[in-house]
Amino acid sequence: MVDDKVTVKERQQLILRKRRIPMAHPYLNGPSAKRYMGELNTNLFAYKYFETLYTVKAGDVYLARFPMEFGSELHGDHFVAVLLDSNTLNPLITVVPLKSEKAKELNPASDIRLGIIRGINSGHRTVAVINQIRAIDKRRLISEKAINALHAQFDKNLIKDYGEVCVEIIRKYRLTREQLNLLRSVTLGYIRNNYVRHDTESLVDF
Repeated sequence: MVDDKVTVKERQQLILRKRRIPMAHPYLNGPSAKRYMGELNTNLFAYKYFETLYTVKAGDVYLARFPMEFGSELHGDHFVAVLLDSNTLNPLITVVPLKSEKAKELNPASDIRLGIIRGINSGHRTVAVINQIRAIDKRRLISEKAINALHAQFDKNLIKDYGEVCVEIIRKYRLTREQLNLLRSVTLGYIRNNYVRHDTESLVDF
């Protein structure tokens, strides 16, 4: 409820503009809805029945599954670089989404070149999308194949109460020290200045 005592100057207007051409909204229609609900149910199973008990280090790179897109947010499966250490008891990790460098020009307001990360993107150069930094649950790193295997064991009562289950669920890659230092430097500059400073790229020779 809005406080009526707040002055007009303290209130912030919400300004919207009607689109010239309405966007399509396939979020909950047809095949996309079935796919999304399937992914959601898979992740909810992992969230409901299992706790994450592994350590994540800054500079680790994983394949993560992001939720259904909304507007300009990234969605689907993306590699992510971890910014901060996360101990065994912490269920969250802070990550920067990654993408392959395409032929088209990069967005200077958000993209930073990291070069080649060994093991991912088939040897293509990788770009970090700095303006989409986020905290995600560690269970987003668990593959759908692994969760389905856990589901099968669970249904057959092969997993006992409170028992630890060890499965091959995560494949980890690593940034080099230079790449991690560059990523941290650019991220700190982005937070301080509200924009990406590209002069730090000279710190790393690709």
